[in-house]
Amino acid sequence: MPVAVEIATAPLSDDTAAELARIFEGTPDFASPEAAVAVLRDAVASGDTLYTGVFNKRRIAAVLVRGEGETRHLRYLTVHPATRGRGVAERLVNEVRRLEAERGTRWLEVDFDLSREGVPDLLLALGFIPHSHGNYRCRLD
Repeated sequence: MPVAVEIATAPLSDDTAAELARIFEGTPDFASPEAAVAVLRDAVASGDTLYTGVFNKRRIAAVLVRGEGETRHLRYLTVHPATRGRGVAERLVNEVRRLEAERGTRWLEVDFDLSREGVPDLLLALGFIPHSHGNYRCRLD
């Protein structure tokens, strides 16, 4: 499944917000899809980078990257349930790594709930390694 990666810009359009609500529906990170969109709108408006995975002109995945300097943090990696298990997360994260390295980021760390089933295994599969304080990170250069 080929996935193009786009950066969502502020302000988020109504179409982008609707697609993000669909992607984040039912995820444990947010109480509702509307709450997810509100957090993402605020994050993008404050300068965080929202990467989205696009297939057939529809957003099917998203991940937020926060922080400044050489270390940035991934949050809210989500793939729409209909496209899970097809390598979408891997393709999205690999492209995020490339784009972040181009902007001078040396390390990506994750801010995920590591107690959720499968999360540590997913991170290892994506090339992140355990780091101090129970966090996972990967070096980009």
